[in-house]
Amino acid sequence: MGKAKRGKNKSKCNNPTGIASVRDIEREESELGVNGDASHMSKQESTIQTLLEMLQSSNVEDKIIGLQTLATVFDAPESVEDVMKHKVVKVAAPLLFDKSASVRNASAGALRNLSACGSHEICDLLVEQDVMTPLTALLQKYASDWRPSQKKNDDSLDEMTDTFTQAVHLLWNLCESNSIALKYFNDGNLLPILAKCLEVDVFGMDTAIVVAQCLHTVTEDNPVAVSKLQNSNEDIKKLLLLEGNEPSVLLLRTLASGLVLDLNYGKVSSLPPPVITQLVYNLTNTLSIDHRQALNDFTSCMPLNGDPQSPQEHSSLLKFINDMQYLLESQQTAIELLTNICSCDDGDDDTMDQESSSSDDILSDTGVGDEEHNVSVVEKFPLSVPSEVHEAIVSGQLVKRIWAKTEMPAENVCQILREHPNGKHIMKKLNTLRCRALLCMNNLLSGLDVQDFGGPINIYQMWLNVGNLIFKSKDLENTAFLEAATTAMRAALQKLAESEYNMLEHLCEPDLQLIYDTQQKCPDENVRANLIRSVGLLGMILSKSEEEKSQLLFKNIGNFLLDVCARESELWVVAEAVDTIMDVFAEDETDLAAAQINLVEKLQTLLPSLRHKVRLQRKSLGNHYLVVTTANTNLGRFIKYKAKRVSLIGQVNGK
Repeated sequence: MGKAKRGKNKSKCNNPTGIASVRDIEREESELGVNGDASHMSKQESTIQTLLEMLQSSNVEDKIIGLQTLATVFDAPESVEDVMKHKVVKVAAPLLFDKSASVRNASAGALRNLSACGSHEICDLLVEQDVMTPLTALLQKYASDWRPSQKKNDDSLDEMTDTFTQAVHLLWNLCESNSIALKYFNDGNLLPILAKCLEVDVFGMDTAIVVAQCLHTVTEDNPVAVSKLQNSNEDIKKLLLLEGNEPSVLLLRTLASGLVLDLNYGKVSSLPPPVITQLVYNLTNTLSIDHRQALNDFTSCMPLNGDPQSPQEHSSLLKFINDMQYLLESQQTAIELLTNICSCDDGDDDTMDQESSSSDDILSDTGVGDEEHNVSVVEKFPLSVPSEVHEAIVSGQLVKRIWAKTEMPAENVCQILREHPNGKHIMKKLNTLRCRALLCMNNLLSGLDVQDFGGPINIYQMWLNVGNLIFKSKDLENTAFLEAATTAMRAALQKLAESEYNMLEHLCEPDLQLIYDTQQKCPDENVRANLIRSVGLLGMILSKSEEEKSQLLFKNIGNFLLDVCARESELWVVAEAVDTIMDVFAEDETDLAAAQINLVEKLQTLLPSLRHKVRLQRKSLGNHYLVVTTANTNLGRFIKYKAKRVSLIGQVNGK
């Protein structure tokens, strides 16, 4: 898997212009009862027209005020869309290369904010409106002998350094979202300009960090950039050996570990053993910091809303905020690197997916299988983690450390973060860290042995804990978290199936009903598909037991999967349910249960509808084409095979 998509940072600035933002205008109109699109559009367009006039003024102060307006007034995605529609960026972008240093600085900050407050589409529009040409020209100004100013006023960056930092953030956002921006990066030979700034002693920690973050993004699957970065190999290795546990050091050292992997195209096994050892040591060290305790300390230092602050207190708070961001970013990056290191080579770690429906192995073209042929429901995966990494994961207790990142701080800490303006961004980073940790657990579960987790009982407890996170969540709209959590839950169940752990004594119908209800209510199709596969794994485990309770639960699962096929609106999710049914009922010992829930008859009813939908949607299936067409092809053969098996039940019983 590739690097996970990160959340984008916006530079923080107050509105110094006095011009009402678009959201202020909308709020005012709502309060005054103003209705009608004409009035709304006239005010909004008037604001944009004023902005355009400022940006095109010959007066430096007007340009700066216009750019500050762009950075602070148009600070919501819907406002950014208006800016794009009126081609404001086409006017603002050339100011990146204005003769005034202050205008260049304001332009870089404003465009950075625009790139960070929207979606991929916003970055695409920025590139379409030709931000990259002046941005490339601006960065090339730093190619020769530029050095940051040694004079510091109240610990702030000198203007030229701040402009460079804002420009690199903008470049980072655009290259992460848009392939054309990446081509500009390569063609403009920008990598050497950035790479020289990895020298902390010369350029400082903060500049080195943003450069390393950008380089970590642009070198992924980019041979042109990787070949140029090879010239900085020694500088990167020095960063690996940075000493200290300050958040900034943790982040830069972790990013250096990522760059080492990028230089080897993510292939950790091709690195010398000492480098692997140092790399994993760095990641372990980063993850050893208790982020919950750090957040508790952070919130205890935050002033209550409305409390006055001295300049010194405000400066201390800003440093604390910056440190917390660096800590959470370093741990997120460390987890993402471990996730990639522990990825299976085939890119798919799900047993049932690997089997591509076990019915493929059972069924022949005539629909009749070899009755003595018995396919193992779950096969053990070979370990996919390099031995040096595996040893470090076990000795460094990395499973425990990563699992700790799925746990939120105390509720009072979270409440303070949600309510305080300076805490909301930290809360967002905390939620992202939690999701990355859950996705990493998925890969660890696939790549490590059961005993690396302390035995199946610990994996079972992990499954319960993840289930509690999912089913106690009141926010079914938080799709990033739910997808990560259901992916981890699915992987834990798969590992339990591999180990043949007897979890049946703990399972009861209300547990299944919780999963069913969440699957039905969740608006995200990927989460629904994960829950379907999880239920299928439970069914495969239950099918091996002849106990009455197990068989009742097994039939319950069969009915649920049939119900999903009947009510699900997304064709590819229906195909997942169909494929899961064929996996769950693949073995001969499921024939009686299949007969008792009328499995064959219900699938026969489903088949014409499925085939019709596949014909209609075949050209629009995209990435889901394979799973849909495979399920469609196999279902008819499975029905024919299972119908013959079920028909034999009466003969066996002497009827």
